[in-house]
Amino acid sequence: MRPVPPIAPARLGVFTYAEAIADGWTGKALRCAVERSALSRLRPGVFAEPIERPGDRFVAARTELARAAIAAVLANPTAVASHTSAAVLLGLTVWYLPRTPCITVPPRFVGDVEAAHLHRARMPTGHVLAGEAARTAAARTVIDVGREHGALSALVTADAAMHMGLVTRAELRAQLHDCRGWPGVRAARQAIGFADDRAESALESASRFKLDARVPTPELQASIYDNAGTFLGRCDFLWDELGVVGEADGMDKYDDLERTSLREEKLRQERFEQAGLVVVRWGSADLSNVDRLVARLRSAYARAAQRTEPRRWCVQRSAQILA
Repeated sequence: MRPVPPIAPARLGVFTYAEAIADGWTGKALRCAVERSALSRLRPGVFAEPIERPGDRFVAARTELARAAIAAVLANPTAVASHTSAAVLLGLTVWYLPRTPCITVPPRFVGDVEAAHLHRARMPTGHVLAGEAARTAAARTVIDVGREHGALSALVTADAAMHMGLVTRAELRAQLHDCRGWPGVRAARQAIGFADDRAESALESASRFKLDARVPTPELQASIYDNAGTFLGRCDFLWDELGVVGEADGMDKYDDLERTSLREEKLRQERFEQAGLVVVRWGSADLSNVDRLVARLRSAYARAAQRTEPRRWCVQRSAQILA
């Protein structure tokens, strides 16, 4: 079989009929490749080479959604990958992953697009990134995710975009101005006001969102040392005055092949506890019962308050980029 067009690897193996013909394929060769399962036809006029399926189910689902979004855009020249589809193409963390790609077309677009969640909306200058497959820019993507899925989803994606340096808070606010009055934009506004570039995972972002106003505001990504200046570790959340550390991971990020990482986490927790801190860990399942998590944290605050020995830790705080 001929090599796929050079553009395909940059699009996760996806290419168009026209690109294949320009690269020396024939219509018959494409049909034969599809019949032999050497290629798959994603949409009329859009093909893809097989790729190795990631072992992680969530990564596999992201990849499948990204390929479907690219195919939808290539088959519809006026379309732009948007909302969660754009977030995935940009490499951003998402809280909710749909099975059907989102694409946005001009308001006067006539018709429908098969197997896609179709949105009709304006795309002012600066809202779209060109390239291998058109997609909304990071700031517009955050707004759209919030408008469709609410403030929690928008916060997860906004935190990721700011952490990766793809967008600033000022750019997000400017995008809000462009989208003022649009349905659902209030949720996006709420998320942007709460966004923090220091968040390093979707679970951290969601934990902040769900715990807000239920417990004292924690410090994020604080580096903890003992009184001799020895580095003990960096934590997701720290209630310094209360003497409590929060770790938003539980066992979610470990599998049987990562026992070293698990051991390092346990040793880090031991160091925190030896310094006199109380450690509370939780995973994504715990956010389904926030009342119980809040009770666990309050219990930890109470236990830490009973500490009689002198404080044996000091803190180096991680600066938030406020722009």
